[in-house]
Amino acid sequence: MWFLHGAFVSLCFWGVISRWSSFELCVLPGCGRRGGGAGGREGESDLRGGRMNKTKRATSGVENGEKGGDGGLIGVDDSALASAISNGEDLGPFIRAAFEIGRPESLIHQLKGFVKKKEVEIEDLCKLHYSEFIRAVDELRHVLLDADELKSGLAKENKQLQLVGDGLLTMLDSLIESHGTKKNLMGAIDSLKICTAVVDLCMRVNDHVLENGYYPALKALDIMERDYMPVLPARALRQLLERQIPVCRAHIERKVNKEFNDWLVHIRSVSREIGQLSIGQASSARQREEELRGRQRQAEEQSRSGSKECVYMLEMEDLDEDDSQLKFDLTPVYRAYHINTCLGMQDQFREYYYKNRQLQLNSDLQISTAQSFLESHQTYFAQLAGFFIVEDRVLRSAGGLMSSARTEQLWESAISRMTVVMEDQFSRMQTANHLLLVKDYVSLLGATLRRYGYQVAMPRLYINHCIVWFFCLMYVCQMRTWQKV
Repeated sequence: MWFLHGAFVSLCFWGVISRWSSFELCVLPGCGRRGGGAGGREGESDLRGGRMNKTKRATSGVENGEKGGDGGLIGVDDSALASAISNGEDLGPFIRAAFEIGRPESLIHQLKGFVKKKEVEIEDLCKLHYSEFIRAVDELRHVLLDADELKSGLAKENKQLQLVGDGLLTMLDSLIESHGTKKNLMGAIDSLKICTAVVDLCMRVNDHVLENGYYPALKALDIMERDYMPVLPARALRQLLERQIPVCRAHIERKVNKEFNDWLVHIRSVSREIGQLSIGQASSARQREEELRGRQRQAEEQSRSGSKECVYMLEMEDLDEDDSQLKFDLTPVYRAYHINTCLGMQDQFREYYYKNRQLQLNSDLQISTAQSFLESHQTYFAQLAGFFIVEDRVLRSAGGLMSSARTEQLWESAISRMTVVMEDQFSRMQTANHLLLVKDYVSLLGATLRRYGYQVAMPRLYINHCIVWFFCLMYVCQMRTWQKV
């Protein structure tokens, strides 16, 4: 408390001194311009005006005292002046009033007296609180020293902090830049991995196409389009793939269709051999059956005659024909159908296959005019047999490429066309032997196709028709012989 009290006293002391110094600066210039009683009043005549009543305190503070020998005012009220000074009010009205009445000396005298009075009070106050004031000043000096030390220490710590902070900021900038570089590098690595995988798939597609592995090539294209195209970062590569993938698929489709068309040409040329081999097998089987029935009849006759030397020699032979010799390749058909299924064009390929095979059948059903039917009937029926043997294999192994209804439709159309051809050719035959040759081969054709599940009721009608024509021709031949006799 003594420290605060002493500081307060010192501040009050210095505040009073500075205020009275300002009063002296304001008053003394006016005193210098006075120059005498009448001269002063003439010099200050311009200050007389309408501003005399500006402040009620100033006008009431000036006393209309007794007239002296020279006719001036005696002075200003001390209490009003002291109150104005204590309250920190403006002393301009008092000074103006003193100059207006022409007695500034009295105001200066009053001010000096007030100053002396306050100096005495200040001296008494300082004497009363001298020790506290001294201690307060000493404490203040110590505080100032501590503040200087604290300031210097704070400046030193701040400088060190700035040095450390600058290094940390530099490292932070480097760290942020490194993180950005790392992020960019990781993105570039991921992009390169995707691009590398896409390029690898492209190379695999090219290898598969060169090796005729069309299905793996299509699967690789599907993987590329489904998994990699949406996330491929390289725009130029993505645009290139968008253009080339359809081109590659179209190329695969053309290659497969070309192989299939080549197969169509090849299978037509080998159908005759297939038919001849199968009809030969049917002929051998019929011959074995006849031999077996002959032996059986012989054994039965010997059994009925009671001969003791009868020995049953019935050999059980496999009557089923061995189809291992009927070798023809359907791989191009399977491949073309599978690839078109992968491309979503299985229905179009089914129609394409059916129409082409129908055209081939119509071509096979036409009779060659280069030679007689008697000479070409075996190749004619062998070609038809080979055609339907191939169709049976396609029906059973191609996985839905041909339906049973369409195969039956082809068979019925072939039967109707053969009916017309055979009726026409039978009507032109002149001998029964020729008719028997054709009838025998037609029966072998029926037996051959029966083994593959075709309905042969219509060829039996043709055979019956042949028999009728045979007896007619026999009758005609006998009539001609009798006429000659």
